[in-house]
Amino acid sequence: MKKSIYILCVALGVVASACTDWLTVQPKTTIVAENLYTTNDGVEQALNGMYILMRTSIYQPDGIMGGSGFSEALAATWTNTANELGKHIYNLNNRQTENLFNYAFMNMYSIVANATPLIDGVEENKGVLDEDVYNIVKGEALAIRACIHLDLIRLWGPIPTKVDVSKKYLPYVTEYSTAKYTYQTYEEYMQKLFADLDEAEELLKKSDPILTYNADNAANGTSKWLYRQSRFNYYGVLGLQARAHLWYGDKEEAVRYAKLVKEAVNADGTPKFKLGDQTLIDSFGDGETDLTFYPEHLCGMDVELYDFNKGAFGSSTKVSMIGMTYAFMELYDNNTNDLRYSKLYYSYSRPFQAVYCIKYQGLFPSSKAKATNMPIVRLSEMYLTIMECGTLSEANAAYEEFCVARNITYSPYTEGDRQERVLWEYIRELMAEGQNFFMYKRHEVKRMFNQPEDSEDCGEMQYVLPLPPKEF
Repeated sequence: MKKSIYILCVALGVVASACTDWLTVQPKTTIVAENLYTTNDGVEQALNGMYILMRTSIYQPDGIMGGSGFSEALAATWTNTANELGKHIYNLNNRQTENLFNYAFMNMYSIVANATPLIDGVEENKGVLDEDVYNIVKGEALAIRACIHLDLIRLWGPIPTKVDVSKKYLPYVTEYSTAKYTYQTYEEYMQKLFADLDEAEELLKKSDPILTYNADNAANGTSKWLYRQSRFNYYGVLGLQARAHLWYGDKEEAVRYAKLVKEAVNADGTPKFKLGDQTLIDSFGDGETDLTFYPEHLCGMDVELYDFNKGAFGSSTKVSMIGMTYAFMELYDNNTNDLRYSKLYYSYSRPFQAVYCIKYQGLFPSSKAKATNMPIVRLSEMYLTIMECGTLSEANAAYEEFCVARNITYSPYTEGDRQERVLWEYIRELMAEGQNFFMYKRHEVKRMFNQPEDSEDCGEMQYVLPLPPKEF
């Protein structure tokens, strides 16, 4: 690859509504019945309500953490006029930008405001709830709270290698209150996050049916806890642990968790999760296309109501446009056999030549796809973690498997070229999934793929988002 990795700061062309009192926001579905948390059905309904809230604004292809939303635009992936490429995103004198920051911040903390009373209510009624209900509901709610807080600190927190140990960055909310929440230092915040993930891991390991049944088996022998890949299941928590520890800089723990997922097997010895490959694509029947590679989903969000044809990826405005075809080919080293290049994007020649993403084309209300799921954590991220942080032999073993699945030629890493090559794989692999901005930020990359030549280099000012004006 002749071109170096670059980063760009952009303005987002997204209309968002302004809101107030971000950390004291009343949950959209306020729980008023005192006995809601005293029954199995009650706590299960409360948990389902949280998933509905999350898929409405955050974890769906056009959502805050989606492939055409807030976090993806921070990575400057899309290059059409709708994203106002090249403008400065942190100009808070711009009302549109201010509203967008407010919208993202408020909606993410509103999920926390729903998770915390559910966690407390389940704990208070542990003695009257079925053991499996207690373990799964509390485990999933803790995982949700940790996942949202991780996304918040990755967006509004410091570059991980430039932490001010005395600065209080954000609140990690573990109790529901109308009073102002206390901001924590980075270390305090991350330790609370790991505590939530550790407890979620422990609880789900006791009762999650995904440990007993195949991950893609919707019918697990019971009438409850189906479609585990559309929930924050046990392996999803392990994936979040790997992601969080990598962000924290603990590479050894990140690799340990990534390997736990990669090496997980079913009772018959088959892999619990499998990288998507040409065989998977060839198995699609009429109308069953799933280019999100569902067998890789460690956890995700069922977005059955999302319509590719009406959203940013399939609309006539083509928000999901990635520059010119020749630039996109350069990203893939002109390897048109790469499964991601050949199957997840298409080139459109009018009114000018450009590349569009079709990764989510199987998501629409009447879809026959096996699952209408947006991934939150995928197996490929575990491979990338091992490729980046494992020993060189571990990295190359994982990379060789990865190359077979993605139909690319395997050439072993060396310690001299590993980091640069792995970063390119992150971009290719996680494009349109809302994750690449965090890879850029972790490595404090100065400029990134797709950046106009005349735009400014990026650093701490662009990576550390300012708090929304309303928060002051």
